[in-house]
Amino acid sequence: MQKVRLAVLGCGAVAQIHHLPAICASERAEATVVVDADAGRARTVAERFGVPASATDYREVLDRVDAAVIALPNSLHAPVAVDLLRRGVPVLVEKPMALTVRECDEMIAAAEAAGAALAVGLDFRFFDSTRFVKDFLAEGLLGELKRFDLRQGVIPRWPFATDFLLRKETAGGGVLADFGVHVLDLLLVWLGEWEALDYRDDAEGGIESDCELLLRMRSGVEGAVEISRTRNLRNTCIFEGERASLEVGIWDPDPTITLRFGRQETSLAGQAGSVRLTFQDVFVRQIDDFAAAIREGREPFVPGREGRRCLELIEACYAARQPLELPWSNPPEVVR
Repeated sequence: MQKVRLAVLGCGAVAQIHHLPAICASERAEATVVVDADAGRARTVAERFGVPASATDYREVLDRVDAAVIALPNSLHAPVAVDLLRRGVPVLVEKPMALTVRECDEMIAAAEAAGAALAVGLDFRFFDSTRFVKDFLAEGLLGELKRFDLRQGVIPRWPFATDFLLRKETAGGGVLADFGVHVLDLLLVWLGEWEALDYRDDAEGGIESDCELLLRMRSGVEGAVEISRTRNLRNTCIFEGERASLEVGIWDPDPTITLRFGRQETSLAGQAGSVRLTFQDVFVRQIDDFAAAIREGREPFVPGREGRRCLELIEACYAARQPLELPWSNPPEVVR
């Protein structure tokens, strides 16, 4: 089968670390052009990954591609995707899908009108552990689910190419819209739709670095979510049931999964998949699925409506925002 020809829009860190290496390893897709506003960077990246061409304007190269990967700043996801989709060009857009639910709706409408595939880069969906935990919970193996507790925090080590993630107008939000989009999407996959929430963060008019969320799902189960860009947290989600509890890593494509019942503890690590999964494997799966969806005329594994669902929850959090009290917010008076 002929490979799907891809334009990679944006030559920042995520394109260089994940998308382009995955495309190079894919048997279903190939990069034929990279696009970046910085012509020098576009040429350098094209040479590094053996891409035949580079450009500064995606509209000038559409005659040589079948589809596009959008790895641009968040504020450009919707306008560029809508333009491409209206031209009939399938799109895989990085997370978060857009800045708002309204923009998500515009993207979905454009994809449906043109009959073009719209995939969202929620790559944690491609972890073997994601399906394993979903099935485990659906089978009721923990008994009645009582509560969940998710803690995700990593001090940034990402080699940022620009500062767009630190600007509200280009990022749309802080740690919730960046890290949080993945973990909230996992909760929606595992537990279904949400019903009510209580949200607090430290944005103070800017973008948040720490946030806490109390979430009640439609099933009735409740839980806590803590996400941080200032502290390393345990990076797991714990599900407590009437018979047992299950703890799964959420920041590793091949995480440890631990089942606890009574005084017994069993590690299920390595049992979610037959081989150790890496992030490159995950991105290859994502690219291969996108290419297959185009060739087969089917919906991608993570279509636009799934990206919208997560944005709807994030938007609801920001609408309900309350100040997060931190230890240094109200220091005790010093007695002299």
